[in-house]
Amino acid sequence: MRPWCGGLEPVGTLRSSFLSRLVGVASTDLSAQVATNLGHVLNTRKGCGSVIPELGLGDYEGAATTHDAVLVLVRELRALVVRYEPRLRDPEVTLRGRYGYRMVRFSLQGTVEGVVGKFHIDIDTSTRHVDVWPEDG
Repeated sequence: MRPWCGGLEPVGTLRSSFLSRLVGVASTDLSAQVATNLGHVLNTRKGCGSVIPELGLGDYEGAATTHDAVLVLVRELRALVVRYEPRLRDPEVTLRGRYGYRMVRFSLQGTVEGVVGKFHIDIDTSTRHVDVWPEDG
């Protein structure tokens, strides 16, 4: 698991995520900033204490089968990236597979300031905890 905050930078810089600016800390690496912001967004549960009801994951939990849940989850992940991480353009989410007893891995690819950015997304199916990190990090 990665720490949620890295080095300090001035609050309010345009390159930092909303949540990093809100708490006043951020990493200096743009890919790490994107991953941190997505980690916060994806670890939020839809309808659980958020003032923004559509923020976070949750729709996939109502799927009737595992196959349906994966299809819903891919769409849900992509929609959240598009809405809450505008620095990552043209996102594509792909199921990479299951590993271990309870983990599922997705890959996320898009462009960040004109450069291809690749990220891993791990979801623990028991705790619903989500880890996001840059492929090169």
